[in-house]
Amino acid sequence: MKLIIFENSKSSRLLPFSFNHSPLELRLGAFTNLERFQRIYNHLDIILIVREDLKDIIEERYPSLSVNPEEISKGLCLNASAILKNEHLELIDTNDVLSNRDELISFKLEKTVSFGDFEKIIDRKKDVTIACDIPVIKNIWDIFEYQKTQLEDDFNYFSLNNNYLYHPSLIMVNQDYIYIGNNVTIKAGVIIDASAGPVIIDKDVIIDHGTIIEGPNYIGKGTYIAPISKIRDNNIIGPMCKVGGELTNNNFLGYSNKVHDGFLGHSYIGEWVNIGAGTNNSNLKNNYSLVKVRVENEIYKTDLQFLGSLIGDYTRIAIGTNLNTGTFIGIGSNIFNHRLQDNYIPSFSWGKDAKVQFENFINTLIKMKKRRGKSISSAEKECIKTIYSK
Repeated sequence: MKLIIFENSKSSRLLPFSFNHSPLELRLGAFTNLERFQRIYNHLDIILIVREDLKDIIEERYPSLSVNPEEISKGLCLNASAILKNEHLELIDTNDVLSNRDELISFKLEKTVSFGDFEKIIDRKKDVTIACDIPVIKNIWDIFEYQKTQLEDDFNYFSLNNNYLYHPSLIMVNQDYIYIGNNVTIKAGVIIDASAGPVIIDKDVIIDHGTIIEGPNYIGKGTYIAPISKIRDNNIIGPMCKVGGELTNNNFLGYSNKVHDGFLGHSYIGEWVNIGAGTNNSNLKNNYSLVKVRVENEIYKTDLQFLGSLIGDYTRIAIGTNLNTGTFIGIGSNIFNHRLQDNYIPSFSWGKDAKVQFENFINTLIKMKKRRGKSISSAEKECIKTIYSK
């Protein structure tokens, strides 16, 4: 029996994340959706079903997993956008088909089928489902609704660890709700307050002098937090980030920099993003109305009063930039005008009206990755080229 993780949500509603990512890579707490599926169903082999234009890059990111095979063996099929917990297992096991409103959550594939027939089966399954309350991410801004509860749930996976370095001046409030991983370094004057929720600090993190961290928060592996930072509640900071200033209710996917002073709130930040010193964003409209977001040619009502910026991978934002409430920025943009930015900035924008040259963009990305000991692969370059050409 296999575990088959499939995409079902409209990818446009997960932009800019879904330009070059599958929903299985969403990180709502200490784990991505895929990591959470693997923990819960650790006895099953996994098959990933993704959009065909993502096949090569997903295979490269997860070389041990089968991606879009010609034949799909029978097994349990789960929506990659679903937020799964152990408490849902009995519900899934005892029902052949589950959905939450118009989103298919899970179904049991009873026989081996071709890859081409699998999508047809998904369409048929939508018509005969049993309703359930398993949450599913339909829009990228839905992540902010679930971050706190996922952090609280994920904290239970972490055990006591004493293998870290800290200055004697470290203050921990509600220490039982604080996890500090292997080889973490905490310098003088740091305060970690878990009164309002858990704080998970993963391995190899460095927290510099005078930083304040207020739970709930997840700080990913190898992340650096600059001196005198204010890491307020509900941040998910993915691996290998460099952050500083004031942060609240953000979701960093990984390998991104916002290391200098400036405020960032209620924002999604993709991978390999660089946010310059003194950049600030608005996360609340002056008239306190609900935020709308333009995504390509559609305008969506979010039902959120607080929503900052949605920033795609590889974007670079110059020093002193001001980002408006509900700003959408595609991947690979270079923003450097010192004024309040437009609410919608297309991918590969250069300033306001120009488009970055592809080879110049790739050369800069090579340099950026080299600084972190990484390189750009042919699959990644082809994925970016496909997006650039649209």
